[in-house]
Amino acid sequence: MASELMYGAHFAKSFVNTYLQSDIPRRLIRYRNGWSLDDVSLPNPVEYLTYEPLALDVWPTIITVAISTKRFERSGYEPGTNPYYRVVYGMRTYIWVRTEGSEQTTEMRDRLTTVVRSALMDYPCLRREGAEREAMVEENTLTEEFSDLTLLKGDRVLAGAYLGYDLILNEAITRDNIADEVLQYQLTIGQNPVTAIPITNFTNAASVVVD
Repeated sequence: MASELMYGAHFAKSFVNTYLQSDIPRRLIRYRNGWSLDDVSLPNPVEYLTYEPLALDVWPTIITVAISTKRFERSGYEPGTNPYYRVVYGMRTYIWVRTEGSEQTTEMRDRLTTVVRSALMDYPCLRREGAEREAMVEENTLTEEFSDLTLLKGDRVLAGAYLGYDLILNEAITRDNIADEVLQYQLTIGQNPVTAIPITNFTNAASVVVD
């Protein structure tokens, strides 16, 4: 069941970010063991953000943002004539790393990008644990882009990458009632008592039963 309120880009980013924060640390352990690396060559991300900061202060940093809302598809109606939609968001998850040496920085960036890719493809519904969310990563839309290297002071080098993908959320609009439901009332026309039947929509709003 979709939420009574529409999610919007704010929740789209939050769903991905919360999932990655939970999943990436344990996934990194498995990849370090598989690739025979230590936590210096493949470190844990220090920050997970849902906005692009003016400056990066810590590394590695993972940033998830919504780039666009691509499509609204009406899926039907919930009870009470509330419409619900499949909303498609264009998302990006950025990976930023910094260390000494261009080769070491490139390798760290590429490896961490692969781990994040694995997380998104392994559990595209973003619910490895915790409450079920009606969210789904469209795996066939996944792309990767890699930045040029930026030389900083000394021999330190900054590098980034991002994964682009579509995220589908099921969202609903809850409409306000036009009028409260009238269950029953009585009135008298001349000498005849009148009992109304329950009014639940406008097709029977004028229906009465005369005793």
